Amino acid sequence: MIRPTYFLGRAVDAIARAPRVAAISVATIFVAAFVTGLFAAVLHGAGKLLDAWAGEVRISVYLDPSANLEAARAVAARLAGGRDVEAVSSEEALRRFRAALREQGALLDGLGTGVLPPSVEVSVPGIGLAEARTLAKRLEAVPGAREVDFGNAWLEQLERLLVRLRLVGSLLLAVLATGAAVLVANTLRLGVFARRDEIEIMKLVGATDFFVEVPFLIEGLIQGLGAGVLAAGFLAAAAAVGLSRLSRALGTLPLAGTDLVPPALLLSLIAGGGLLGLVASALAVRGELRKP
Repeated sequence: MIRPTYFLGRAVDAIARAPRVAAISVATIFVAAFVTGLFAAVLHGAGKLLDAWAGEVRISVYLDPSANLEAARAVAARLAGGRDVEAVSSEEALRRFRAALREQGALLDGLGTGVLPPSVEVSVPGIGLAEARTLAKRLEAVPGAREVDFGNAWLEQLERLLVRLRLVGSLLLAVLATGAAVLVANTLRLGVFARRDEIEIMKLVGATDFFVEVPFLIEGLIQGLGAGVLAAGFLAAAAAVGLSRLSRALGTLPLAGTDLVPPALLLSLIAGGGLLGLVASALAVRGELRKP
């Protein structure tokens, strides 16, 4: 019952006696955690934005000119599971295209009404990219379908970019974690070295390596958790400011604060900071204990 309090007291006392070393350790872990969290927040927000954009796209099933438009619409309505489905004839498609061109609509004068294929338009509000892809695949079974489009050309390019960025993010996390652990371990080693006489005396009176090591591990854990809390707080604040400025610049933005920094990410930063401090402290003290 006494030892946990004793170990914690020694760790806190060590931090109080060497505040500069503790501050350097906290700052190092903070930078690693914040940069990693910022990258993860950007990727998470981009994924949410990708799904939001996918949900705003209408799925178009382009048909052969000879296809039965009403039959195609009926099959599409059944495959779409109750979503709004509209049949668009070649004439209506040309009229809409002319209206979209506005002043340049006169360029279409002289074109035949069959220049654009008939189509079935499926409205899919709120659908994710994976769901849109699955639904588009099902709609290929519509009689007379020649092509199914939901803006997949640019959406899938963006999705591939996000996959590559996630890979880069994983490598970045590994590099930052390794570098921070080594740097913090070297910093903490200074504190261990300053207390080497104390360690030698404890070893002489029969203290085990575990008994000597635990206060240092608690010290590293406290510093890591403190750095993780700081990183989570700064990241949440940065996300709030960034979203506010983007909303003012772009008007409406289909993202909320939790889309960038979900609670799981903030908790991961805190836990990751604590783990990093623990590992760095273990590296520092075990290096000293192994010395003859």
